[in-house]
Amino acid sequence: MAYLMLGIVMIFLSIVFRLAAVFRLTIPLLYALIVPTVFHEWYHSNQQLGDLIGYLLLAAVALSWVISLVRKIRGILLRRREDKMLELIMLNRMREAQMYGEPEPDGGYKIRVDDLFDDN
Repeated sequence: MAYLMLGIVMIFLSIVFRLAAVFRLTIPLLYALIVPTVFHEWYHSNQQLGDLIGYLLLAAVALSWVISLVRKIRGILLRRREDKMLELIMLNRMREAQMYGEPEPDGGYKIRVDDLFDDN
């Protein structure tokens, strides 16, 4: 029975730490587990300071989330802007091909696109 309980606790802790790593909460979680247990006397004599440190760690995590969100949104907007510019260049080339190009035997026009797309 003890081995079963120990196994369940280990699986639970594994899941908790995996989720903490995904959400960048590993350091605040370790602080919340270690400080009240290992530094019990210091924590209870300086509880406001200990809590403030914990809140600052959580604030740092929240700040990293905000920074990541801003970078993600900036990347999406940049990709949309690049796609819009490529679309405008492509439309311009299609107009130029219709105005100045020679029709192909199948009725279409040849447009150069090899310089529009990066392969990286």
